[in-house]
Amino acid sequence: MMRMMRQRLLVGVAAIWLVAGGSARAQEAHPDDDGEAARADITVIGTRAAGRGTTDSPVPIDVIRGDAIRQAGANGELAQSLATLLPAFNFPRQSNSGVGDTVRAAQLRGLSPDQILVLVNGKRYHPTATTALDAKIGRGTAPVDFNTLPVGGVARLDVLRDGAGAQYGSDAIAGVVDIGLDRLDHGAAAGITYGGNVTRPDALDRTLHDGRTAVIDLKAGTRLGETGFLTLGGDYGRQQGTNRAGYDRGGQYLSNGSYADPRNDAFFGRRLFKVGDPRVDSGHLWFNAESAGDDGVTLYSFGILHLREAAGANFFRWPVIVDGKGDDYVAPGQPGNGFLPQSLVRNGDLSVTAGVRGIFGGWKVDGSVTYGGNWIRYRLRDSLNYSLGAASPTAFLLSRTRSDQLVGNLDVSRDYDLGLASPVTLAAGLEYRHERWRSRPGDAASYAVGPLADPASLGLQPGAQAGPGLTPDDARSLGRDVVAGYAEASADLLPGVLADVAGRIEHYSDAGTAVAGKAAVRWAIAPGLAVRGSVSNSFRAPGLAQLGTSATSLSFGEGGQLRRVSTLPVDSPAARGLGARDLRPERSVNLSGGITTTPVPGLRLSVDVFQILIDDRITLSERFDLSAVTPSRRSALGLATYDAINFFTNAVDLKTRGIDAVADYRRTYGGTTIGLSAAYSYARNTIRRVTAPPAQLAANGIGGGLIGLEETNTLETAAPRDKIILSADAARGAVSGLVRGVRFGSVEHVFDFGGGFTPRQRFGAAWSLDAELSLAVRRGLTVSVGGNNLLDRYPDRSIDDFNGAGNLAYDPLSPIGINGRFLYVRARVTL
Repeated sequence: MMRMMRQRLLVGVAAIWLVAGGSARAQEAHPDDDGEAARADITVIGTRAAGRGTTDSPVPIDVIRGDAIRQAGANGELAQSLATLLPAFNFPRQSNSGVGDTVRAAQLRGLSPDQILVLVNGKRYHPTATTALDAKIGRGTAPVDFNTLPVGGVARLDVLRDGAGAQYGSDAIAGVVDIGLDRLDHGAAAGITYGGNVTRPDALDRTLHDGRTAVIDLKAGTRLGETGFLTLGGDYGRQQGTNRAGYDRGGQYLSNGSYADPRNDAFFGRRLFKVGDPRVDSGHLWFNAESAGDDGVTLYSFGILHLREAAGANFFRWPVIVDGKGDDYVAPGQPGNGFLPQSLVRNGDLSVTAGVRGIFGGWKVDGSVTYGGNWIRYRLRDSLNYSLGAASPTAFLLSRTRSDQLVGNLDVSRDYDLGLASPVTLAAGLEYRHERWRSRPGDAASYAVGPLADPASLGLQPGAQAGPGLTPDDARSLGRDVVAGYAEASADLLPGVLADVAGRIEHYSDAGTAVAGKAAVRWAIAPGLAVRGSVSNSFRAPGLAQLGTSATSLSFGEGGQLRRVSTLPVDSPAARGLGARDLRPERSVNLSGGITTTPVPGLRLSVDVFQILIDDRITLSERFDLSAVTPSRRSALGLATYDAINFFTNAVDLKTRGIDAVADYRRTYGGTTIGLSAAYSYARNTIRRVTAPPAQLAANGIGGGLIGLEETNTLETAAPRDKIILSADAARGAVSGLVRGVRFGSVEHVFDFGGGFTPRQRFGAAWSLDAELSLAVRRGLTVSVGGNNLLDRYPDRSIDDFNGAGNLAYDPLSPIGINGRFLYVRARVTL
């Protein structure tokens, strides 16, 4: 299947190259140097007035050029590039977390991944179809998957670091990311990058060569009419995957029952697990087009197709001795070998927009329709349903999920001269959005409770190991309609005093009505010096995936034993019986203030402080142990086969305080262009309030609160509070180079294994050093060599309480990652 997908993607990319490249006019100018990308500090995000420079904005904004994103993205992942370039952006590389290994969540300002609103060419992008139930960062969220967007297609990327619910609607609590696709009207470009890890982790004390990655991208443009354009592009990438598992030191004694038979000591000292990146095949096809008529009306359209297949790993399973004498084993392959279940994730994604804009009756009018969809198929291989014995298959379909989003927008704006220092820009708009989410069950064998599960027989675990799959009762289909309207006004009230106000009302067919407002001001108190600030409220409606997710997993509990843990939808009879309530929208109040200055030519400085208060934060509850619930009551609740359960809840009020600082200097001296930059971000999350547990929990013998140690850790200390990025680049003639140092702040990981065993570990801050050297070999051809994490830094090794008897040597929670040094070579040609 992967081979077929690669062939289709390569054929598609080649077709785009031949059709678009053949009609493109060769030019000497670099195709990335289109008019929009060249205006690197001009942005339209954050206000619907005319574009302003980032230091002229009343709210903090970062603008990143597409070439910088491609330079930082040697592995072809947009999210990894942004984590390297933006101090407020965090992108941990999860491992052994099922779909979470492939669909990874990103954070802005330390907040939840689903509190970032993502736009493409100014239009709302859609979220992923899966909730991250087994991941740490982003646990229980279904945010946008940044890696569905093509690195090679990005001309520029704007990041608004401020609440923007009044302007853009739900999800914009932490900020807004707007991806601008390339707008080539001539020429073509192609690039190929090849690299891999050359690293020596201290836990293994030997040099590894893995993670081999190859990425090829193509794009071409041609003119449509006098001012229009058509840009087509595509890419394909293959990543081998990595493994940083340690050596086994008796892991079978952490497992259930007969797994711990002394005869399994034969596995001692071997590398049994796989911890690291999955093997990935992925590709994109994309286009961006505009065509203007003689009447001033412009038609536009753009779209992105993404396909990804990934093969990750789960925890190793030791052989199960089933007769007490050790004569019979249940395992794939040869008896007694044990097995390592593989997670196979197929991820498809499509987004298409069509619109028209022009001037009608003095108003600028923009109308568009956007469809976005994501579908995920989750399978296992090299696994077993122990309870089926020899009848068990070794490959399973666990689930299929799909999300769809249809958005219609109508936006109008107009300038009025009211005698102020500048015309007043009035803007208003309407939006209709239809959202749908569906889940489908897995194979019957993936969730079956076979005859060997009977305690009177062997009492073996039911369901596929590393599963189980969704049952027919778990399958859900949800939909809703959203109608919204907004208004905004922006003007210079006095010379040097800019003010912007906005308001929005948004009604959900299933979550009620939300109202948001915002006021922002910038005052130029002296030439090259200004202060700015904003106050706003934002909101985020519960995701349909959060409302509908129903799943069961195997998780470690007291003594490291595997337990069946079910995530219940809040409207299920079992969840209602334990006190679950309908989810409400999250609501926030955002305050920010800062200063910007350009003290000398070429130098720009900004410092902003912020506070975000979030009420009714949606989280997964802690796992509630059912051991104290009587068997009859468990049966009455429909929980007879589970050891623990959890569900989504609005249990937390959160406070986030922080500071962002950016300094950038760029000048040319004697033919050499030099750039220096420094950026710092700090964000601290604190829980302000936790809702008291419902009385139904205590009535059923279940103790503890809705939020305990593990979820408190997720919300407060699992993400780094600070990050520093220092970089220097220089270019002279055909030679250019870059050096960048990134300091990732410390993080903490806490486990609650039950029985009062709650170990914790703090992973210290770490620096990563990146460098790249480029040479323009001839006109249009550039060759680069570089490396990430050149000093081969690793996080602190996991303590004995965390490392699974030596098998889990490094914790993927650390933002520096666990892959070590990555070296690469890149060639790029432009026509």
